[in-house]
Amino acid sequence: MKIITIKFILSLCLGFISLSKVNAQYSSMINNHLVDLNEQESAQFSESRNLFYGGIGTALLYFPAYIYYERKLNKPILGPRLSTFASVGTGIAAHWEGQSAYISSKFGLLIGKSKAHLETSIGLSYFYKGDLQNSTPPIAFSIGYRAQKPDNKHMFRTGVSWPEAIYLGWGFSF
Repeated sequence: MKIITIKFILSLCLGFISLSKVNAQYSSMINNHLVDLNEQESAQFSESRNLFYGGIGTALLYFPAYIYYERKLNKPILGPRLSTFASVGTGIAAHWEGQSAYISSKFGLLIGKSKAHLETSIGLSYFYKGDLQNSTPPIAFSIGYRAQKPDNKHMFRTGVSWPEAIYLGWGFSF
């Protein structure tokens, strides 16, 4: 928001300078500064928006393994510390009664600016095969830690979730 405001003010100054036919040197100086601000803004949001990740989890006698595709939905909202994402994935879980397979879809928030992020999400899950098929509620949620630098393609995550349980995950963005 601050960059957009500065760009607007500088554009107004450029217009007034052009209208009043003041020295062309000032006009080109402001124009060069606008180009620099545009380059900063595009570099700020040049990070990859797509992510594939997988992982494993555990909760006593419940052991899931999963893969997900995630897409960042927008540029950071409310400043660079808060952004949204949507994810869809599938997994299998070995447990005390046998095994089950599930699909899951979540909407989430990433809170954090540089490497460390708080990751929260909520959505739906469905066990389509196995012993948990008709006995689990169709909810999905997670809260955890995500480590990913904005300019790095690799990601690590850990936290508590359903249906992933207490999880560790790794992935890459593109």
